Amino acid sequence: MNLVIYFLIGFTAAVLGALPLGTTNVAVINTTIKEDVQSVLKIIYTAAGAELILVVFAILFNNDIEVFINMNLWLQYAIVAVLLVLGVVLLSGRTDCIKDENDECIIIKKRRRPISKQMLGFFLGLVNPTVLIYWIFIMAYLNKNIIDLNMGVDYQFIATFLIGAYLGKLMVLYGYGKFSDVIKVKMKQPTTRVNRVIGVLLLCVSILQMTKLIYL
Repeated sequence: MNLVIYFLIGFTAAVLGALPLGTTNVAVINTTIKEDVQSVLKIIYTAAGAELILVVFAILFNNDIEVFINMNLWLQYAIVAVLLVLGVVLLSGRTDCIKDENDECIIIKKRRRPISKQMLGFFLGLVNPTVLIYWIFIMAYLNKNIIDLNMGVDYQFIATFLIGAYLGKLMVLYGYGKFSDVIKVKMKQPTTRVNRVIGVLLLCVSILQMTKLIYL
């Protein structure tokens, strides 16, 4: 029964952490719209795996990192700044296109140095300070109120928690992919519209976070 509890808590924590829009979610949405759900699976698997590294890191050092973040507010302001810049870029970005015989825009794909989707997913999952901060606070809360998560706990419980977290992250990212696939079918020029929606959401998140830092 204890193993089931650890699994469910890990699963639930990962789902709650993955639902808000972040860099990985944006990559999933854009890749699905430009390609398909099968292509985005390569990002999802590695992104979820990379996040487990952050979870383990949070289990090992959550107290020390929490103190560091609280003593260095510049880090939180830096995260807000990154979200704000991303939002502005997505809102102001333009797509080069030409018109076809139906006066519809045909996207011109620019040549870029290829990067594997597996590497992209791993990078986005690992280099993600917002997610790390989330897991640090989650670990602190769980250790104080619900379950023990430290290296003194039986490895089976930690492994079960990590499995739950991995599956929870996979489920949410896959859901973003399927939802984006539906949008792609129903909308004209979905990439531009989705980018604008994402841009607005990122701006809202950055403003809310800045308000919390100033007034709370």
